[in-house]
Amino acid sequence: MYYSRWFFRLYRHQNSLSIQHNVIAIGHDLLVRLTHMKKSVFLLLCLFAFMVACTQAGNVSQAEIVTQSPQPVASATPLPTQIHATATPIPAETDGVVLQFWHPWTGNKASSIAALVAEFNRSNEQGIFIEEKSVADENFLMSEVLDALEQENMPDILAAPSRFNRSLYQQGVVLALDDLIANPETGISAEQRRTFPTVFWDEDVLEGVRYAVPAEYNLNILFYNQSWAQELGFENPPASSEEFLNQACAAARFNAFDANDENNGTGGWIYNNEPVTMLSWMQAFGGGEIPADLNRGIEFNTAENQDAMEFLRTIYQLDCAWTGKESTPYAYFARRYALFYSGSVADWQRQLALDEIEGNTDEWIIIPYPGQDGDPIVNSATLSYAITRSEPEREQAAWVFIRWMLSDDVQIAISEETYSIPVTLAIVPELADMMDQHPAWQRLVQYLPLSRPLPAVSSWNILASLLKDVGWQVSQFNVAAADIPTILENLDTIANEVIHDN
Repeated sequence: MYYSRWFFRLYRHQNSLSIQHNVIAIGHDLLVRLTHMKKSVFLLLCLFAFMVACTQAGNVSQAEIVTQSPQPVASATPLPTQIHATATPIPAETDGVVLQFWHPWTGNKASSIAALVAEFNRSNEQGIFIEEKSVADENFLMSEVLDALEQENMPDILAAPSRFNRSLYQQGVVLALDDLIANPETGISAEQRRTFPTVFWDEDVLEGVRYAVPAEYNLNILFYNQSWAQELGFENPPASSEEFLNQACAAARFNAFDANDENNGTGGWIYNNEPVTMLSWMQAFGGGEIPADLNRGIEFNTAENQDAMEFLRTIYQLDCAWTGKESTPYAYFARRYALFYSGSVADWQRQLALDEIEGNTDEWIIIPYPGQDGDPIVNSATLSYAITRSEPEREQAAWVFIRWMLSDDVQIAISEETYSIPVTLAIVPELADMMDQHPAWQRLVQYLPLSRPLPAVSSWNILASLLKDVGWQVSQFNVAAADIPTILENLDTIANEVIHDN
C-alpha cells in the first residue's frame, strides 16, 4: 500500500522522535574499519575456538559481535566433483539396501543435496542406494510424512523440524540414536560431538534419549542496507527498538520526498507478521515466553507483549513499515524500497541473485532484532536427521548415510554452494577463503551462540497461526492502542482452549 507525502510533512513537524546515530560498543574503531580481510577471518576463527571450548553458549550482546562490511555479489563456490564415502566396518546385510530420504529443501539447496546423494550412491562401498525426495517445504513435508505414516509407507530417513521429529519419537516412529552414535567405529566421538553448538545438539534429546542429529541451522534475522543507512546519516545498525523506528522512518521520509513517485509509501521495514517475526519482537521487549509444558497454560497478555504490539502498530501507522504486492522482499530490498526486511539464512542466496539482476551494489549485512539494553534477539529453526524404525540392516544403512552427510567434506561443500551454516564448528577454518570472499556471511556464523531455538512444543504450529493473526490485527488502521490488551487476551483464550482440546 502506498501513501501520499502529506503524512510525512505532518510527521516531520509533529513527531518528537529524533533521528540519531547509533552507538554500539563493538570496538568500532578496531573492527568496522578493518581493511585487511585476513585479519578479520583470524578474529572470527578465534571466536570459534572459544565457542568450541565452551560447553554451553553464554549470553552475548550485539556489542560483542565482530563486524565486517559485506561485499557485493560474488558467485558461489561449486561443489567438489567427487566426495567419496568413507569406508567403515558395516555389517554385510547393508549391501544393496535401497533407502528413501525425504527433505524440505528446494532450489539451489535441493540441487546441492541431490548432487551429494548421487555422489554417495556412486562411491559408498556398501552398495547402499539413497532415493531422495524434495517435499516442497517444511509444512508440506510434515503433512506428507503423516500421510505416509497412516499408509505405513514411511521413508527411511527424514530431514525435518526438530519438534516434528520429537513428536514422531514420542509415537515410537523414529529410532533412538544413542547406540549408533556411541559405536566406536561408525558413531560420533565425544570430541566430534563437542564441535556441534550445544544449543542445537541438545535440542534433539528427550528425557536423556537422542532421537535425531542436526542437519541445518536456520537463523531468523534482519537484512539491513548498510550503504543506504549511512547515506541517511546512520553509521551503525539499530541497537534498540527506538533506533530501529528512527531509521525506518528516515528511509520512509526519504522515499516520500525524492523525485521518484513510484516509491512513495516505501522505504522502512517491510511489515512481516510471520510467527517467528512476531515472537522475535515480543522477545525484543522482554516478552514472548512460551512454557515447555503448555498444559500449565500460556499467557501472551503481558505488559512486555503489549509494548511489542504497540511498537508494531506504531511503526505501521507512521508508514515506517509497509506491505508490498510482491510476495518476496528481495527486489524491494535491491531497489531501496526497504531499509530492513525480516528473513533467514535461507534468504541469503536469493537476495544475492536479485541483487545481481537489479544491478544492486549496496553493501548489506544481517543484524539481530534489537532487544532491551542492546541484547540481540536471534531465533533459530533446526532441521534434524532422523531414522524411522524398520529392520536393523536398514537402520544401520540409514546411519551410514547420515554420518556421511555430517562429514567435514560434505559440510564444506554444502556451505560453499548454498551459504548454509555448517552444523559443526570444526570445519570453520576450512571456510576461511569463503569468508574472505563473502565477509557479510561471517555474521551468520557469529550469531550462532546468540540463537534461541523455536519452542520445542507439539502445539507450535497452532500457536504460530494465532501469532500470525495477531500480527495482522495490529496492522489494521481501525485498531487503537487500547485494543491491544483485548487482542492478546483473546489470543490467550483461544490458544489455551485449542491446546487443551488437543
